[in-house]
Amino acid sequence: MKVRERLPLLSAAANEASIKTATKLAVLLLLGAATAPAAQAQEAPAELEAGGGVEAVEIQPAAPLSVGMGDTLKISLFFLDAEGDPVHDFRWGFQFSPSIAGARPDPSTGPGSFEIWGMKPGRTSLQVGVLVADDDGNPSPKVIKSFEVMFEDWPVARVEIDRPAFAAFAGTTFRMTAHAVTTKETVHATASPAWRSETPDVAAVTTSGVVTFLRPGTARLKASAGGASAGVTLQVVENPVREVRLTPSAASARTGDVVRFEVSALDGAGREVSDVAISYAIQSIPASDDAGAMIFEDGAFVAERPGAYRVFASAGSSGASAVVEATPRAKPSEVELLGRGAVRTLATTDLWVFTGVDGRDYAYTGTMPEGGGERMYVWDVTDPTNVVLSDSIVIDARRVNDVKVSDDASWAVVTREQNSARGNGIVILDLADPGHPTVLAELTEDLTAGVHNVWINGDVVYAVNDGTSAMHIIDVSDPAHPTNVGTWEIRPGEEDKTLHDIWAKDGLAYLSYWDDGLVILDIGAGIKGGTPTEPKLVSQYKYRVSHGEEYGNTHTAFRYGEYVFVGDEIFGCGACINGPRGYIHVIDVSDIEAPKEVARYEVPEAGAHNIWVEDDILYVAYYQGGLRIVDVSGELRGNLYRQGREIGWYHTAGKEEESWRPNAAQAWGPQPFKGNLFLSDYNSGLWVLHHEPPSEHAP
Repeated sequence: MKVRERLPLLSAAANEASIKTATKLAVLLLLGAATAPAAQAQEAPAELEAGGGVEAVEIQPAAPLSVGMGDTLKISLFFLDAEGDPVHDFRWGFQFSPSIAGARPDPSTGPGSFEIWGMKPGRTSLQVGVLVADDDGNPSPKVIKSFEVMFEDWPVARVEIDRPAFAAFAGTTFRMTAHAVTTKETVHATASPAWRSETPDVAAVTTSGVVTFLRPGTARLKASAGGASAGVTLQVVENPVREVRLTPSAASARTGDVVRFEVSALDGAGREVSDVAISYAIQSIPASDDAGAMIFEDGAFVAERPGAYRVFASAGSSGASAVVEATPRAKPSEVELLGRGAVRTLATTDLWVFTGVDGRDYAYTGTMPEGGGERMYVWDVTDPTNVVLSDSIVIDARRVNDVKVSDDASWAVVTREQNSARGNGIVILDLADPGHPTVLAELTEDLTAGVHNVWINGDVVYAVNDGTSAMHIIDVSDPAHPTNVGTWEIRPGEEDKTLHDIWAKDGLAYLSYWDDGLVILDIGAGIKGGTPTEPKLVSQYKYRVSHGEEYGNTHTAFRYGEYVFVGDEIFGCGACINGPRGYIHVIDVSDIEAPKEVARYEVPEAGAHNIWVEDDILYVAYYQGGLRIVDVSGELRGNLYRQGREIGWYHTAGKEEESWRPNAAQAWGPQPFKGNLFLSDYNSGLWVLHHEPPSEHAP
């Protein structure tokens, strides 16, 4: 039996900084995650060669691992070659995905040991990687193995029951709600109170809280979680409802179109009973196991499949029904390829398309570290069928992630990450000659960790600080001399957060704050007294569960009409076999201070990246799923993908001679412009497409 030896931590002094450096080098670069990697360390060739010999890693204690909030867990890793022998003297690192944990070395138990603790509850993947030499002898990350870790929330201190939304009328059914409160006065992340009835002859209740009142009397219900419990007493009375009226707003509609039902519950005197719970049901005609349609509590009906549906509404023993016919939507129309700006040697990031001061049209695209980065490409797209590479601007940054152009097209801002001198920050370009822009200014002060994304709002640039996850506010009224004038961040002083993107319009800014969700700021809308340089919080919408795992991963947001379209970006999940996952959440902001999710668009086998919405059409760069074009006209409810709202699709997989990574779509960012669609693809560069939406289907 082979003896597992402990290994030197990073073949250097065991300290927290070295762990963080190796983590981001060895894992984040490989996965293409949004967090900015630290500056590249200097690795000896022998260390890289040794790293190339690592084939397996074992962990003690054995996975899966579980840690309670407030506790720490000591971990040791053992790196082995193909024969099972220990490997020595190389650099390694790890990261948590999602990043909900902290770590530090634990030299008391050996140089290869460390301890972890939870910064927030949830499940994460501890991904372990090493640095190896690529074909050119440069350091390259290689993930060896992932281990599951669960961070349990603080203990439950008490259970709180919410006030019922409806009256307790005999024969009616509705859901009771309760939540478990931790010893830290937060809502428990995973403990869902279980319900039971202490008077089952008066009221029956499911474990999740759906209560049915059986007869008049006193109902006593109890909710319990984590050893704590709370009770509620309700007086059940005779149901006054004698008639239910149900009227649809239309007798037919396309799949995906919302039909509103007007429901009235009347007592014996014909007076409306306003506090009664209405129960809905749907039956397809002819009947089937899967109705193919849904109706929400507010009476909004939407069908996913064509057909006839009978909708039932009841308030105890009284009820009514109505029939709605769902007709097919128009079939998707073809997407035409007009031109290409192929990139063979580098991975491509975001783009911006605009008309320059010279009257010609241009597209600017950034680059990733894969292949070297360091530049922004300038494409002349005046003739979209003949895309011409006009120039490339070298910027000291291995990752040029984002580029935005001012409203008057006189200057542009480019983001920098992994700068050789650790300066990073932003670069301002002079666009007097937009086909050959020149560097006008740089701003690195307080932005040395890197800037991932930016947004231009008049004379202000909002920048994502990779180091602090704060939004930096930069005055560019004089583009040659940009200056920091302020910052804004969620949960100031706390480190367990990640700001990824910013989008602003009409006096409101929409921040994509990863596990903190969508954050909306007043920057001049007159709602909370905010200004462009002194934002004020308006509201926040958080979501945690996706694909059965506890992720938030709010990646991007785009406001259109009464909705904000919010995209996930999920790496490392159990379903991420052929690439990332994530989908588009449709958030209703008609009440800007109370956002609510009403619909979604999800391609099951792929992951969403950047989006754009224009003229009632949603454009999604869906990574390995290519470009997706979606009809988002009218009211939106339910699953837009299943409803047939997708009206176009294009697989952005480039050929061998025109791609950094051929035959594999990795759609990154879309932008409609002058009747055409421009799209950047990580693996293959710039695509110029044209799409005519299908003619509207007459219901």
